[in-house]
Amino acid sequence: MGAAEKHNDHLPFWPAAMSRPLALAFTGVSEAQMREWERTRVVRFVARGPNGAKITERCQLEEALRQLFGDLSSDMDFGDGE
Repeated sequence: MGAAEKHNDHLPFWPAAMSRPLALAFTGVSEAQMREWERTRVVRFVARGPNGAKITERCQLEEALRQLFGDLSSDMDFGDGE
């Protein structure tokens, strides 16, 4: 179990760049969603990690999540009649 997967009283430390398994844990999306983000180049993995491991920037993952959920403020309509 990686450092970000341990559950304790503190929030996990999320590095600026992440491997695929860590990116999946960070976002909580499925493998299929991650492949779709890669196919559409929303998230790009590059071989720059230890021993040539492919990594991506945390900011790309955060932006992909924002795009996935869109503007949630419009979903907060509780029908108060206005």
